[in-house]
Amino acid sequence: MKLFYKVYIFLIIILIAVLGGTGYINYKREVSEFNNDMKNDALLLGKAISGPFEHVWKQSGMNTALALIREANKEEHQMKIRWVWFDSRPGEAHIPRAPLKMLRKAFRNETVSLTMDDATGETFRFTYIPVRVELNRPGALEISESLRVLKQYTHDSVLHLFYTAALLLLAFGGVLWHRFQIWIHQPLQQFIEKSVKIGEGDLSPDLVVKGSNEFSLLAATLNTMCEKLDASLKAIRIAHEKRIAALEQLRHTERLVNLGRLSAGVAHELGTPLNIISGRSKMIRAGDLEQIEIVDNARIIGEQADRMTQIIRGLLDFARRKHPDRQLEDMGLVVRKVVEMLTSTARRAKVSLALVLEEDLPRIFIDFNQIQQVLTNLIMNGIQAMPDGGSLFLTLSTVNTHHPHKRSANKKHLAVRVEDEGEGIAKENIEHLFEPFFTTKDVGQGTGLGLSIAFGIVEEHEGWIHVDNRPDRGACFTVFLPMENE
Repeated sequence: MKLFYKVYIFLIIILIAVLGGTGYINYKREVSEFNNDMKNDALLLGKAISGPFEHVWKQSGMNTALALIREANKEEHQMKIRWVWFDSRPGEAHIPRAPLKMLRKAFRNETVSLTMDDATGETFRFTYIPVRVELNRPGALEISESLRVLKQYTHDSVLHLFYTAALLLLAFGGVLWHRFQIWIHQPLQQFIEKSVKIGEGDLSPDLVVKGSNEFSLLAATLNTMCEKLDASLKAIRIAHEKRIAALEQLRHTERLVNLGRLSAGVAHELGTPLNIISGRSKMIRAGDLEQIEIVDNARIIGEQADRMTQIIRGLLDFARRKHPDRQLEDMGLVVRKVVEMLTSTARRAKVSLALVLEEDLPRIFIDFNQIQQVLTNLIMNGIQAMPDGGSLFLTLSTVNTHHPHKRSANKKHLAVRVEDEGEGIAKENIEHLFEPFFTTKDVGQGTGLGLSIAFGIVEEHEGWIHVDNRPDRGACFTVFLPMENE
């Protein structure tokens, strides 16, 4: 019912403004009329008594004339009449109650009427009617009337206006409440309940609002919308089921393609050593070889068997990659151990290893052996990419970034850069770098599983590998590992 209170308060403000405005206008008009009536009554009384007063003064003297005023005051209870001299000094009996500077017109024999507060703070209307009883001394009849009646009238008018407004607001509020319940609250409650049902998935067009107003039109529109949404959802559901079926078929086809690629890779990798073993064994069986040649062929068969064993072991490692056992480790120590392990290999290949570590690197949660395997693969690839020698740079630093394939805020990562000075990577090979058995090396130089395994390990660590290819200037592989605590 918040809407009711807003509407009611708005109407209260309007009603108060209207009643207050009209009441104020009526009040000002009535007060003005009341003041004019008081002024006219005082003038009529003054003019009625000024003539007899002047005549008595001139015939019988001042005391008799003042006695006439006293008699008039006995008969008139609202107005009081006094005789005043304009030239009286302070403290004398007949001094005017109004300041002389406000009675200048009376000096010119003009009637003066004004309102002012007396010494007690009560407001009076004073009317001065000049009477020339003596030629050299100006005087006037002072008629005073209290404005207490006007103040009481004002007070009663304000109370009347307040009670009228209160009764109107109560009556109007009751009627508005009753009508609001029927016209607005009940339809809105139906719309709210229907909206909740729609949110819960109920799209049945069962909303009924009686009448022919905007709410009934909105109900019909909402029912039509539910019908269309229901039809659209059914169509989407059917399309989704078809898409799922197509995706399942696509996944099945993709699995067959991957299986074929894997089989082709295995056949290719194992085919060469098997051919060598077959050929050498035939030569031994022919019996035409010298003893030294037999030993040499047996050595070659053993080497090829070891190579096949290595290929199968790599394939098993790729297929059975275990979940990382992450511990809080010093990444700088991991890199130093890998560099120490591969220094002799790099020296034989005429490659120098340069290590750059950022100061105060924090420890992170990693699987020591798995990350060591990743760095070993990347460094060995870098060394093999420089057959004529060169420099390979390893850089460890912290960066604020986010996963390129996930929507997330930037956070701290440890970045390990492995940068070589080789010939770079051909553009057509970049998208295949992390595929199993993909390799650009000569036969016997590698299985094509190293980068695939490294990629999987880094993904298990919730990180990723970024490849920055620079033709004729080498390639840069950057491993990003998250640094948040577990």
